[in-house]
Amino acid sequence: NEVDFSNHQQPSWLAATARNANTICPGASFHVMSQRSTLIKIMKDTVREWYEERQEMLQNWLQKENLAADHLLRLDNFDYPPPYFALHLFRCVGPSASWDERATFLTFLTSFLKTSLFSTEHDVHERGKLIYQLAKSNRVLFLGAMNDSSVLASKTGLSRGFISLYRSRQDAMHDFQEGESFGEDFALLSYEEAVKLEARIKNLPISEEVVAVHRKADYTADCAAFIKDLTNKITQEYGVEYKSGLQGKIHGIRTSKYDIEESSQLIGIKSKALATDPVAKKQRFSLRTKDGRSHDFDFVVLAAGVNTPLFARMLSIGDSCPTYPLRGYSLTMYSCDGLNAEEIETGQSTNLLNQPIKIDDMYCSSVGANMARIAGFGELVGYRDKATNVPSLAPKVLTRYGKTLFPESNIKEANALQCFRPLSPDDLPIVGAVRSVPGVFVHSGHGTLGWTLCLATSECLAAALTDEIIGIDTQKIFHLPGDVSVERARLSPDRFL
Repeated sequence: NEVDFSNHQQPSWLAATARNANTICPGASFHVMSQRSTLIKIMKDTVREWYEERQEMLQNWLQKENLAADHLLRLDNFDYPPPYFALHLFRCVGPSASWDERATFLTFLTSFLKTSLFSTEHDVHERGKLIYQLAKSNRVLFLGAMNDSSVLASKTGLSRGFISLYRSRQDAMHDFQEGESFGEDFALLSYEEAVKLEARIKNLPISEEVVAVHRKADYTADCAAFIKDLTNKITQEYGVEYKSGLQGKIHGIRTSKYDIEESSQLIGIKSKALATDPVAKKQRFSLRTKDGRSHDFDFVVLAAGVNTPLFARMLSIGDSCPTYPLRGYSLTMYSCDGLNAEEIETGQSTNLLNQPIKIDDMYCSSVGANMARIAGFGELVGYRDKATNVPSLAPKVLTRYGKTLFPESNIKEANALQCFRPLSPDDLPIVGAVRSVPGVFVHSGHGTLGWTLCLATSECLAAALTDEIIGIDTQKIFHLPGDVSVERARLSPDRFL
């Protein structure tokens, strides 16, 4: 199982925009998927996706044969929300998957079913509450970085506010009450009030009975610009080195032993060994790259996105990282009818959208005067290199919504990009030390909320790693910016054992 990190040094930045801070977290129940109702929705959406794909094939054949073919697809009707989930079981465990890939799916599925089936409403609420706390701290960290650099704030297209549209008043009220209970500044809006904040909502052929929730303190920014700036900073100011090409392709990881005295010299401590040394010999990690070289380390952080569980299996700790890829799609639109210089100078927003929009579990946001991005969907179809040709309704749906919102844009279905996110069985990130293998840490499982949680969970990781290096093993709480405290056990990789 070879995982290529060669693109991580200077990636081709395809992500146009992303949600930051707690953009969607205060309505925490949206992203607590590990509950019984989600299992039912996954099955229903999977069946509907299969049916719609066959209907589309039939419609295309009829049109090709010049036969009468009215629109057969419910998918083309805005009166019905499109399916969000899809499960391609054969792709996850079939012959195209490796043994390790099958094992990671079964490990994830076992934990996901256990969590979903036996979670009470209180359990679901508590997980949502924890996600919100992390997102709250993440927002503080992000805004702190923005305040430190006005240039960075300009580069990222930072904007405030977010509008969620709901077909059901009950769903809107649930989101509103959830946000209020967490102390967020939410407001219920009528259809007319929402249109005043973002005029393009009027382009959607949806009922005017739609109810909106305005999340006033949510932020949107260009994640690519932020990460570029951060990468430059850590390479130039902190001496972090990124490997690329054959030097950056990981071929395998193994453990070895070495003397405590050597360990002490390596980290500059002559009087005592690391607190993690259990015996007279300490584990060390040898990482082999594709160029044939081996690199030895005292500590390893498994933060390889969707490939993290494959690395975990190399170290025989697969049960401590039961994540699995969740495929989604994004589509970027460029409008020739964007804001002109005068509008940018005098208007409230320099972005094509004055307020980002959520509709039918799709998110449309903008970080430029002539560009917007729409994204969504959650499909279990296997790993990236095996799943790119698995069919999906997502590009067609995103194109339809995008053309409706931006009729003047050059949006094309063929330009839809796949993205794979590491989903954990209980929706919570997996952050911290793996106690069965001292020196190994995990930072993964953020699912669709990587940009929403990553700064806060990085603080957690740094605290856990620092404590192990200096020998503090009694800490039970992560203390984060924003007056947030999180029990370490709630995020620990050991919680699945």
